[in-house]
Amino acid sequence: MNDSIEKIIERMSLDELCGQVLCYSVPMKNDEDLAKFEEIFKRTMPGGVFMDVVTGEQIKCVTDLVNKYTSVPVIVSGDTEYGPNPIKSCDHILPNQMAWGACDDEELIEKGGKATAQICRKNGMHWSFAPVVDINYNKDNPVTNTRAVSDSPEQVAKIAGAYLKGLQSEGLMAGGCKHFPGDGMDDRNQHFCTSVNSLSKEEWINTYGYVYKEMFKLNPGSVMVGHVSLPAFQTECDDMGVYLPATLSKSLMTDLLRGKLGFDGCIVSDALSMVGVSAVVPENELPVRFINAGGDMLLFAEPSYFDYIKNAVLDGTISMDRLKDAVRRILKLKETVGLLNDKETEVEITENIEEISTQIAEKSIKIVRDMDNILPLDLKEGDTVLLCSLYYKPQCEDRFKFVEEELNRRGIKTVHLKKPSHRDIEKVYDENNVSAVLVNCGVAQIDSIGGSLRLGWDEIFAFWRGYIFRHPKVVFTSFADPYKLYEIPFMRTYVNTFSFTEESQKALVKVLLGEIEAKGKNPVALKGFFEREV
Repeated sequence: MNDSIEKIIERMSLDELCGQVLCYSVPMKNDEDLAKFEEIFKRTMPGGVFMDVVTGEQIKCVTDLVNKYTSVPVIVSGDTEYGPNPIKSCDHILPNQMAWGACDDEELIEKGGKATAQICRKNGMHWSFAPVVDINYNKDNPVTNTRAVSDSPEQVAKIAGAYLKGLQSEGLMAGGCKHFPGDGMDDRNQHFCTSVNSLSKEEWINTYGYVYKEMFKLNPGSVMVGHVSLPAFQTECDDMGVYLPATLSKSLMTDLLRGKLGFDGCIVSDALSMVGVSAVVPENELPVRFINAGGDMLLFAEPSYFDYIKNAVLDGTISMDRLKDAVRRILKLKETVGLLNDKETEVEITENIEEISTQIAEKSIKIVRDMDNILPLDLKEGDTVLLCSLYYKPQCEDRFKFVEEELNRRGIKTVHLKKPSHRDIEKVYDENNVSAVLVNCGVAQIDSIGGSLRLGWDEIFAFWRGYIFRHPKVVFTSFADPYKLYEIPFMRTYVNTFSFTEESQKALVKVLLGEIEAKGKNPVALKGFFEREV
């Protein structure tokens, strides 16, 4: 298919044009999932699909099925915030983005982006909804947290830019910066309601605006617009006087993103299933208003959107020029990854994702406090360590298995308590000669509990009555939320890893035992506790 984009558009029927702006989420839990989508693909001819935790074979099955019914190849997207994490067969992923900020090594992060593109494209994925370029200004924001690089615009631009550069370096994947106009200010969750970026015009231009301008120098394939309002730049409100999310705002998508910032690529919505947009307008208006406000592709589309858009074009609510403009930008996105060529893209894996992940992890561990100079721990073969794991969900109970495995591999015995009470800890002290206590906290935004990342009763019972501090060597490690010291200011030894990947857990053990030096830098500040170092 070597025709120009304009010729392709002119050949398309109205139905084909309407289909191009749809991007379905396609789960692949069993064969029945694919079968039920065939009729949807046949009728609506989507331009894109989103897939997560899938194999290359599954991606190929979906791609081949969609392409049976479309005149232009479908583009397959995924959230590659942690490297090739959407690919089920990939044994290794990258640490969280805040660990990239703590690592502070542009060259290494760029290699991570390149490795991600190679693995994802080898498995049939073309489009990345990453990097996250939000700025984590609010420690209580439950959405960004360790998904963000830093609370510094300069650090976000530098490190996220390095990942984007690597990701797009070989033309294998298109990158996608998110979540415009910028999450990280509010303490609410845009999955639950429209959150607010409350900065003034000048403040926004010098922070989030600066980050996006720097990203645009690298020509990202897309920008994902979030269900976040930015009142300083908006005029649109609902009938209750509440500012609309960016996904429904012409002031933000057309005037600010396209106009003032000059972005000429594809604008994709965040998932339209989220309450931050779906509760704001009736379902039949949502896709129409997104397109009329300047958006191009609807993420997590419903089949009914096809009819709403088509009817809106037929009755003049959406102009044919606006629809073609959206399709034009989607086709340009596809062109950047070779989908409009007849040739198969050859992919050679030249980067070692495990090695890159290990290096990032080992350079990102940060010892925030060691007031009694107990680190590194003086442990030897045959010693016993008490592990106390704190987490939200039952399925996370094995989150710290690599910490335990690494200690055991060195001949160090472990007693592992999961969500322990103070009485559980007291009993272990009575029955064992414990050489050290490691409290491992896995409370993380990835668990999607919603409105807060704060410790609850189940997590705090480990510290009840202070029994745990009968031992002189207690180390608290937060594997995600870097602000936990705010909630447990009594801890005398505190470590941030910013991630709980296998490599991050192994790196922590090496640091605690003195096998490697802790080289991480604080990518964020916590007032009264620690300052940002990058």
